[in-house]
Amino acid sequence: MQMVKRGLLLFLLLWAGVIVFMPKESLYFALEKRLAKEGIEINEAKIEEGLFGLTLRQPVIYVEGIKVARVQKIRMYTLLFYTSIKAENIEVEKGFHRYVPAKVEKVWFIHTLLHPLEISVTVKGSFGTITGMIDLKKHKIHLDVTHPEKLGILQREIKKNKKGWYYETSF
Repeated sequence: MQMVKRGLLLFLLLWAGVIVFMPKESLYFALEKRLAKEGIEINEAKIEEGLFGLTLRQPVIYVEGIKVARVQKIRMYTLLFYTSIKAENIEVEKGFHRYVPAKVEKVWFIHTLLHPLEISVTVKGSFGTITGMIDLKKHKIHLDVTHPEKLGILQREIKKNKKGWYYETSF
């Protein structure tokens, strides 16, 4: 029994050490380079590194060199087997208000080792809640939409089935 306790304690200390001393800022910059290949840039005002994650304050999102949105805060959090990215108070630039809602309250992306090829997505805003999955194996995004009429011109892309309204695309 003592051997099991020592082994478990050693595993927990090793796991905590890996997470606490992980180079979070370097991992973020690697993610930023990967996004740049897709034409997406994140210009952050301030980076704060914590024990289990990283917080970006006042980042501005650019796609293909065009300013698309301003975000109050993006928080990246990991426990190795559970990783989440949460963006709060996203304000879309005025030129895009016809196409997407002007303000999104929160966006969550969650990845777990139980489902390594899926990323859960939740979006909350004045348009209600949108939930869905990004399937990395099939290269598909499926989002269930509660109030499509509040999405403006994006409503054209939303389809209806027996379960309700949804948006689906491949990448």
